[in-house]
Amino acid sequence: MHSTFWKNKTVLVTGAHGFTGSHLCHALLAKGACIRAFVKNGGNLSSLSTIKDKITLYSGDVTDITSLLIALEGVDYVFNPAAIVPVIEARQSPQSCLQVNIIGAHNVAYAAMKSHVKKMLQISTCHIYGNHSNVDLPIKESLAPRPTDIYAASKYSAELCIRPLISENFSIVFTRSFAMYGPYQREQYFIPKVISCLLRGEIPKLGNSFPTRDYCYIEDIVNGYLMALEQGDSGEVYHFSSQNEVVIKDLYELIAKLMKVNIDPIWNYQNRSQELKRLFGDSTKAREKFGWKPRITLEEGLLKTIQWWKEHPELWK
Repeated sequence: MHSTFWKNKTVLVTGAHGFTGSHLCHALLAKGACIRAFVKNGGNLSSLSTIKDKITLYSGDVTDITSLLIALEGVDYVFNPAAIVPVIEARQSPQSCLQVNIIGAHNVAYAAMKSHVKKMLQISTCHIYGNHSNVDLPIKESLAPRPTDIYAASKYSAELCIRPLISENFSIVFTRSFAMYGPYQREQYFIPKVISCLLRGEIPKLGNSFPTRDYCYIEDIVNGYLMALEQGDSGEVYHFSSQNEVVIKDLYELIAKLMKVNIDPIWNYQNRSQELKRLFGDSTKAREKFGWKPRITLEEGLLKTIQWWKEHPELWK
């Protein structure tokens, strides 16, 4: 479906220099949108370097509502991926995690409502579900959230805090995607960490080998976000997931095989005490409502990601 919905629409993307934000900017640009990229003061803009002359940069902070109000003037739609994301980083600075992920999200929604924005997409996460028994898997949108760490708690709190702002004139759609990967993702995450270690010829030091995850390539997730903002019902939550569960140990072995390397990692079972054992999502709702489905297989996506890392030696050498 080649929708012309985005053509000439003015769209604000928060955290536009981050992993999800930069991919959203690239995808929206391809669909003819006029993009305002809201970036953190002093943020690294390398993920936007190929398109920065085609978008308008707004420097600010989601914790500063004044900078948001300036950026939102005359905006039609807002995507809010801005967050303190890596779970480890969130645990190390809980106050800043709560400030950005809850107050920041509320600022974005409140400023958008005050600026007469039509619709906003709040990008939440599957982490809010916590650990559930196997009978609850794959996880549906109706499952009760049970956050087990500060990052998950902050993202679920953001959903609860901005819901009351929904009105006839201001819609908010919520998405909770499962694990994602691809170019520009930081090295703290499993897939880029493994790829960069293997490119350096190092032995990767990893967490637990037994959890399972449900991975989608970033382009597929971002297409889902565009569909959710265009067609999603206000107040509804939509999952984006491959519906394929992969054990972390098997994922490591697949990456090593694709890179033609034979290096055994060091698995450290004490590494992550609050590890979620199985994160495996049901995305039937988005598939039926939008006709969304992931188009890139895990193997194809990994090959693309490996290739990207090889082309950016400055990041791993």
